[in-house]
Amino acid sequence: MKHASELSAGQDGRMRRHPHYARTLEHMGRPVTRLPGGALCLMRHWGPLHLSWVPEPAVLPDPGALRGPALIQAADAAQDAALRARGAIPLMTPQYRAVLDLSTDAERDMARQRQKWRNRLRHGQRQRLEVTHAPLPRDPGHWLLAAEAAQQRARGYRALPADFSRLWPVTRLFTARRGKEVLAAQLFLLHPPGASYHIGWSSEAGRAASAHNLLLWQAGRWLAARGITRLDLGVLDDAAPGLARFKLGAGARVESGGHLWLASRFLAPLGRLIG
Repeated sequence: MKHASELSAGQDGRMRRHPHYARTLEHMGRPVTRLPGGALCLMRHWGPLHLSWVPEPAVLPDPGALRGPALIQAADAAQDAALRARGAIPLMTPQYRAVLDLSTDAERDMARQRQKWRNRLRHGQRQRLEVTHAPLPRDPGHWLLAAEAAQQRARGYRALPADFSRLWPVTRLFTARRGKEVLAAQLFLLHPPGASYHIGWSSEAGRAASAHNLLLWQAGRWLAARGITRLDLGVLDDAAPGLARFKLGAGARVESGGHLWLASRFLAPLGRLIG
């Protein structure tokens, strides 16, 4: 794999801004276009409406570049303010994400961890687990994809389809084993200079052995050594407080996104009244 500096020209580490994101959607058969200025544009269904969807643009597209109404996922508060001034209508409140900074050394990364999380990591390091890693095979029947589908059914959540994981250009799957038994696994999608924690799975034995703490720590060191500076651990969800504690305990900072907006020149007068 090329070093991050060779792959990251003009990128800030966010998944949706990286060329890998558009390429993966295209391989899944989703039409993708680029607006003037480089913003990604896809088609989404919002009830009976077919709308353009612009996710986290680096620069907001000019209103004249949008064909009809569009959903724009603002990247931050500054884009929120700009869209509000244009008369866009807010539809959903911002999400908060946990993001690990991998740009410092291992000692500083460990110092950011909360004490309980660090104790679990040390416990995991004493378990003599075998940790291996490799790209995720393109096999649609891979055991981790099946395990993730079972988790979604059991816990009642939805995520990106399995093909998104399978078709992502650069992946790394970290696995913890005791003998021949797989205890836990974590899948990362690389989009230099960033990466995303995409799927996590653990057995009861894995949880007892603190395997997830061990895997995330070793994966973070491996990614950092390859020039990855930003590891997105995903949305902080009030419905999953244990998972949120795990992410923040690892030393992640909280990063706020922007609102989801409906941008339409026909509705702009109403939007300005609401705003």
